[in-house]
Amino acid sequence: MKDTEKKPKRLHSDIVRDSINTFGTNVIGSLLSIISAFFVLGVLDPAVKGQYNQVQLVGNGLFTLFGFSINAAMIYFVSRYKIKNTKKAIAKLTVAMSALILAAGAVAVLFMKEIFFSGSTAFYCWAAVVYGLFSFLMNVCLAILRGENKFKMFNTINLLQKVLLTAFMFSMLVWPSAMLLVTSMIGIQVLMILFAMYGIKRWNGKEPDPAPEDDHSVQTGAMFRYSLKSHVSNVMTYINSYLGSYIVNAVYSLSTFGIYNAAVTMMQQVWLLPDAVSQVIMSRIAAMHEKDDKVRLTLMSCKVVTYITIVCAVLLVLVAQVFVPIVFPKYVEAIAPLRYLIIGSIFICYAKVLANCKPELNILPTIIGIIVNLSLSFVLIPPMGVNGIALATSASLTAQGFTSMVIFCLFTHTPFYRLLIPNGEEIRSVKQIFKK
Repeated sequence: MKDTEKKPKRLHSDIVRDSINTFGTNVIGSLLSIISAFFVLGVLDPAVKGQYNQVQLVGNGLFTLFGFSINAAMIYFVSRYKIKNTKKAIAKLTVAMSALILAAGAVAVLFMKEIFFSGSTAFYCWAAVVYGLFSFLMNVCLAILRGENKFKMFNTINLLQKVLLTAFMFSMLVWPSAMLLVTSMIGIQVLMILFAMYGIKRWNGKEPDPAPEDDHSVQTGAMFRYSLKSHVSNVMTYINSYLGSYIVNAVYSLSTFGIYNAAVTMMQQVWLLPDAVSQVIMSRIAAMHEKDDKVRLTLMSCKVVTYITIVCAVLLVLVAQVFVPIVFPKYVEAIAPLRYLIIGSIFICYAKVLANCKPELNILPTIIGIIVNLSLSFVLIPPMGVNGIALATSASLTAQGFTSMVIFCLFTHTPFYRLLIPNGEEIRSVKQIFKK
């Protein structure tokens, strides 16, 4: 009985440690971005920033759409079956998805340039394709590290990437060039991929073995089928989150896109904790066999994340309202869309955490979110412009988060209030964690 009592405490301890480390890494990365922005955005023209953001937006779109969420499957299978039983399937799928991303990118550049690359030269078009490919490869490596619970290496890579990007951002003070930003961003990706591959191979002690019932080679088809469970919802979540950005990119100038993207970037800072917790608990939930354990971990994570996110969201809007006009006068127009976006950024946190419990249940919330987004965009853009796009996005994120909560409660037979109000056991668990 002693062993069975110690395991949950050990599990909670590991989750808290890794969540705090990941959150701390995200916070430091965010602070670096803020520091670089403090010095750079004041002199960086919105059109230059827009060109840089366009490469990121299209590249991430290629990776999200045609990477088939294979990184989610890799986390699950590496966590459960370990790397020795999954490396052949991972290699095959990585090659196949890389070829698909390159092919889809070539089609976008050659036949749909005016839609995705408005105002861009050939260099930036192809740079977006290369960026999408390396984003996919890097996420494959990071997924393996997460599956192996190597969060120290995972966080080191993320932090190092932020440090290097910040260093190159400061070069904008001397040479404000989108080309320099884009090439440095891709070069840093290559370095991080090599570093991650080193981390995957390195073990301080003995490489862990899977449970006896899981000690067999994983078939490529099984891993791909698992990825499809979450891919549809992941793609739709991406579309719902960034539909507004694509509309602004296609309809407005690069300067307006740069300003709107500044609002989106500020809004995403409130996702530091939800993203950290989601990254950490995903591999733990994947390794759990008992449904009740998954539900308990998910419920406690949801509440802690939501309370802190609400506080951070309010503070973010207040700080932006005061400092952006003073420090970044060229981006003062980003404050208005930020006010609309911030509400949705809180509710989507529920979807981020609940997505780990049963990935295939996320399809309906994302469908509802996209319907709300598209419907409101048609209604709100004519009278409100960019602010209408932000309001439509916020409403859709809210709808997606709320629907995720309802579906989770129905599927797990959990009372709705338990997603909002902590019970005695959860309060005691959190107190115990902080005492330690």
